[in-house]
Amino acid sequence: MRLERMMIKDFRNYKILNLQLSPQINVFYGQNAQGKTNFLEAVSYLVWGRSFRTHRDEELIREGEGGFFLKGEFYEEETASALTAEIGYNCRQFLARINGKKYHKKRDLFGLVKAVTFSPDDLWLIKGGPSYRREFLDLYLSQAYPAYRNALREYYRILQQRNKLLKEFREGRGNNQLLESWTESFLESGSRLVLYRLRGLEEIRAALKEYHCWISGTREEINCSYWGCGAGQQLEQRAIAEEIGRCLRRRRGEEIRRGITLAGPHRDDLLLTINRAHGCADANDPEPTGVNVRIYGSQGQQRTAALALKMAMVDLIAREDKTPPLLLLDDVFSEFDDSRKKELLKLLTTKTQTFITTTEPETVKDLPGEIWFFHVKEGMIIDRK
Repeated sequence: MRLERMMIKDFRNYKILNLQLSPQINVFYGQNAQGKTNFLEAVSYLVWGRSFRTHRDEELIREGEGGFFLKGEFYEEETASALTAEIGYNCRQFLARINGKKYHKKRDLFGLVKAVTFSPDDLWLIKGGPSYRREFLDLYLSQAYPAYRNALREYYRILQQRNKLLKEFREGRGNNQLLESWTESFLESGSRLVLYRLRGLEEIRAALKEYHCWISGTREEINCSYWGCGAGQQLEQRAIAEEIGRCLRRRRGEEIRRGITLAGPHRDDLLLTINRAHGCADANDPEPTGVNVRIYGSQGQQRTAALALKMAMVDLIAREDKTPPLLLLDDVFSEFDDSRKKELLKLLTTKTQTFITTTEPETVKDLPGEIWFFHVKEGMIIDRK
């Protein structure tokens, strides 16, 4: 799936924009704070129903305006099918149209077009708290496995109900039978979610190691593992559910005192470790021990780990969806030296339609494929070549 044309009205600093796009590489260049990243943000909102920079939609409205409008025209070559997505938003209402049909919920947009973003903020994926890594898993596994998103929504519905019952116990009016019934539903739903996450990490582990070795150019080897109740189980849902159940029983008293569920996928984490190997190990080697990148890694190690993790997810989505996702690259390689930067970009941009922001367009002019350059200034495209 490729984006052929993008229309923007009153989004961030764009008053109005109607842009035809290259099916391969699109480079948005210019000085900082001109609107380059805002264009990528508009694309991400169109395909996900959310920005990759903020969860507050009102921040996306152009100053002085009452709302924004986005429209994208997509085309799938293999099936020769077209898709038109439109979004209108103001502080009171969200409305979307897919091929002319109206939708009022953001979730109806998600998954029609897949996308992966790379940005300087990816550093928080490693150095931030567990919620950053859970959000990463949820966003990209939902694109790789369509059933994952439904499982995630069902899990949080059950979690909310179980927390409500625990609060009633704290207030002295709990119902044991009702809590046990919802706990059984929680274990069923939670174990399904953990199973998907374990499967996803197993699928990306080899690519993660290979990309990390290639990007870093060092003898460090990375590994990923799942951290939480059920994490040590094999890919078998019943065993995962039993382990989560044991965790809940051990903490029942504390759960009632606090009125919240203290074990399950909503509290789990993704652990990334690095060890000093004698060379980049074979992806099928036994898992090494190592240091936690979040705690002990340098900023360079953390950034490399984040890039490798995202690149591995690109491969997973492309493999599961049978077509690669859109790539949104927001000045992400600016801290690499020129030779490595060019090799990284070549590796990524050969996979799919790509959107790149940069202040140095000359660094990408030799990439293979059809490249269109767009000069961005004060929320306008003032030149294309």
